[in-house]
Amino acid sequence: MNNIAGAVKKVFHYQEATLAVIIIGLMAVLTIMNPQFLSFENIINMLRNNTVLGIAALGVLVVINTGGIDVSVGALIAMVTVVIARFMLAVSGNPILVFAVGLASGTLAGAINGLFVAKFKIPAIIVTLAAMTILNGILRWYTNGAWITGLPAQFTDIGGIVLFRTVTESGVAIGVPIQILFLIAAALLTAFLLRYTIIGRGIMAMGGNSMSSERIGFSNDNITIFAFAYSGFMSALAAIVYTTIMRTVDSNAFFGFELRVIGAVVLGGAAITGGSGTVVGTMLGMFLLSVVNNGLVMTRVSTFYQKIIIGVIILFTVCFDVMKTKRQERMIAKVDIEYS
Repeated sequence: MNNIAGAVKKVFHYQEATLAVIIIGLMAVLTIMNPQFLSFENIINMLRNNTVLGIAALGVLVVINTGGIDVSVGALIAMVTVVIARFMLAVSGNPILVFAVGLASGTLAGAINGLFVAKFKIPAIIVTLAAMTILNGILRWYTNGAWITGLPAQFTDIGGIVLFRTVTESGVAIGVPIQILFLIAAALLTAFLLRYTIIGRGIMAMGGNSMSSERIGFSNDNITIFAFAYSGFMSALAAIVYTTIMRTVDSNAFFGFELRVIGAVVLGGAAITGGSGTVVGTMLGMFLLSVVNNGLVMTRVSTFYQKIIIGVIILFTVCFDVMKTKRQERMIAKVDIEYS
């Protein structure tokens, strides 16, 4: 019995396990309230509609793991949607060219953020807040708040691709939308980066202790620039995926979106101080927000209450993370005193 209790305690030591249990419990409650919640169609649609959130969160995860923060992610996504839309209307709707232009512009914008943080030693919150404000201002001036429509079918048809399509006995066609595959690919790439590459080890080391990472040979400046460039890359991918879903571009669609992105990363167990976030945790954080949002819609809760509830969840999680970090610091300090 003690062995079982010990094993359970060890499993729940990881925030990912606790988060998974919360998600399962919440899904069970929502299914009781509305049996349609757990249908295959609803789960797939929920995932598809939140692929943009998940992909963007993976980029912010890398920045947060360095001990930084990126609040410009929403503005970057909006910027790339406008860039690729104008490119398609003026030059070509060739998907390869659109992906290349979109990813390049997002990565460049992210690298510029990282350059200011690394070389000028300006706090990341200030740099990315300024970038967010500047980009939002430019986009509103350039688009005048208008939607961009009439995108070429050569590109928008990608959004309708469904893999493993089958037809149920009731005649409903089901399958896996291509956007979900983009999310899976982004998650695998980020997991590989953080776990198996030198730069990934440098990211985690810098977030754990920036002075120690310099001592063991990592360049914090280069890591910072890379992390923000990677966040820009993922923001660009999120923008492209969003455009395949909506088939139009609204530059105002991502106002305040950065809060949900950061919330997903923090909900997944990433400490704001850096060095502890995982891809699995971030995906679970994204899925929790998706479940809450979708469940509230299906139970006909007002949109205003939805935002309040999600905000409270994020605030509670951040407070819990801060308290856990302070507790660990006190324990380390106590051990140091006892051994000194």
